[in-house]
Amino acid sequence: MRMMTALALLWSATASAQTAEEIMEKAREARQIENSIQNLEMVIVSKSGGERVRELELKVKVGDEDVRRSLARFTAPSDVAGTQLLLVDHPDTVDEQLLYLPAIKRTNRISGKSRKGSFMGSDFSYEDMEFSDPPDAAHTVTSDAGETWVIDTKPGADSSYSRLVTTVRKADFVPVKVVFYDTDGEVLKELNVTDTAAEGDLVLVTGSTMKNVQKGTQTRLTVKSHRINVPDEELPDSLFTKASMEQGG
Repeated sequence: MRMMTALALLWSATASAQTAEEIMEKAREARQIENSIQNLEMVIVSKSGGERVRELELKVKVGDEDVRRSLARFTAPSDVAGTQLLLVDHPDTVDEQLLYLPAIKRTNRISGKSRKGSFMGSDFSYEDMEFSDPPDAAHTVTSDAGETWVIDTKPGADSSYSRLVTTVRKADFVPVKVVFYDTDGEVLKELNVTDTAAEGDLVLVTGSTMKNVQKGTQTRLTVKSHRINVPDEELPDSLFTKASMEQGG
């Protein structure tokens, strides 16, 4: 996620000349950190305020033909430790999601209606974990005022959402807020970026909260530590496979 540069300032000054698709593409590029390892804390908060804390490690590698591979592995508590989610984002084909459950030693493919389900009991769905837009998504700029753009997105027929409204910061193209609407056109969830950190010429999102407005629950994600520009030998392609997950990663 790039910090403000002379080019970013130029983009901000000429915002009206950019299409919604161009803004969203730059926002995706800003989030694309290649070869990284992050340790995260996930706090799932119930309607009554009760909290469940989970820890996970996220490894990301961008390889040939811009294929993005992400492997999330839960490390604590013991009832979820060893659970892994593999996401393979293909620029031009359907993305892949595989979930390994150590308790039953089984790998399930997440597809179809399963994409709408809750990811590990959190307020994030498997659909929310995907990096790129579906090919039939349509974007429109609805506000170009001040320091942000507001982009209205129709995500496509296969999405569980009827509409997304994304607020993108002009200075660095970080999407700082996303509002998700259900199929009845009502607000369902709201994602807010709560913290960012500078890392060289990058801006990393280090804190975010997904609130389910209808259920009154929320999930907080906090990056506890991170490494970027990790050498390829620490992230071999063989790591991002079903076989590796079933062997314990």
